[in-house]
Amino acid sequence: MKKVFIYFFAFLFICFILPALLTKSETNASSETSNEEDNKQESEEVLEPYTYNQYGTIKLLHTDTNEVEEVVLDTYLCNVVSAEMPVDFEREALKAQAIVARTYTIYKINNKKHDNADICDDSTCCQAWISKEDRLARWDGDKEAKWNKIEECVKETQGKIITYNHAPINAFFHSNSGGKTELPVDVWGGR
Repeated sequence: MKKVFIYFFAFLFICFILPALLTKSETNASSETSNEEDNKQESEEVLEPYTYNQYGTIKLLHTDTNEVEEVVLDTYLCNVVSAEMPVDFEREALKAQAIVARTYTIYKINNKKHDNADICDDSTCCQAWISKEDRLARWDGDKEAKWNKIEECVKETQGKIITYNHAPINAFFHSNSGGKTELPVDVWGGR
């Protein structure tokens, strides 16, 4: 009977306890490696951050008048965010919209579509844009507080864009997908 208990405990040790001990030590080792890699990436980001200082102002084409207006980038983004997303959405959603809109704008500047402007105010061509005056006229309630919320969200994300290989991505976005999305290659071609 003693042999049965010894075999039983040896079986438990080999099947459960030993693998648990080995797994724990491997996890700690991989965590340390992961932490070292994270620290290395963080230090690389500090040394080479992507900035958009060269994009302090943009040339905005107003499609209804065919006039080009020079606008401070973050001021332009307030107009875009207020046109693209309801102000009563959560602050984090508005911030995400600001980052995507900033990324898309900088991508458009670097990949010009318009001869005399960086981007236009037509949502079917570039991205939606509405003047502050028109936006305030359409809102009910405390209009200045709503505009301040948009400005704060843009300011809190100032300088943040989405990059791939140190270049801004072509950050497509849409207000409603109907629960499904399509592969970009099937819509626009390319890769």
